[in-house]
Formats: sequence, structure tokens, C-alpha cells
Amino acid sequence: MEKPTPDIGAVLEEILRDDLNIDLAPVTPDSRLIDDVGLDSVAFAVGIVAIEDKLGVAMSEKELLSCETVRDLETAIQAEISVAK
Repeated sequence: MEKPTPDIGAVLEEILRDDLNIDLAPVTPDSRLIDDVGLDSVAFAVGIVAIEDKLGVAMSEKELLSCETVRDLETAIQAEISVAK
């Protein structure tokens, strides 16, 4: 039986809030991960681990760094989940 697809947006919000201590109030899907959200190399490393732990998706640092916005990241994760099915 196929596992239901998680709400990626909700899980990303949880990762940003709980794992990376980001204030979500100003964050939108079009927020830029580095310039607007303020992620740095350490945050990206923590994010990679959190994404794998919470969504079961292994993303490379290169894949993560290719995402400019929160929406890009959500789309990339969705694509990885679709490939894994």
C-alpha cells in the first residue's frame, strides 16, 4: 500500500520554525532562502538532515542550493517524493 503524500509545505514550515529557529511571520512561498529567510551553509546542512528525517527524501547539498525560494524547495522535494514512489 502506498504511503500518503505528506503536506510538504507544513513540514517545511515545521523545519524552518523548529529546526532552524526561523520566524515564519514574514516568510512566503516566494521568500528567497538566503536573502529573505536568512539561511546560511549551516542551516542548509541542518535542513538536509531534517528533510530526510521528516520526509524521507535524500537531497544533495547541490539540489538544495539550486532552490532559490521556499516554493522552489517545496517543488524539488515533491519531485523527489514522486521519483521515489
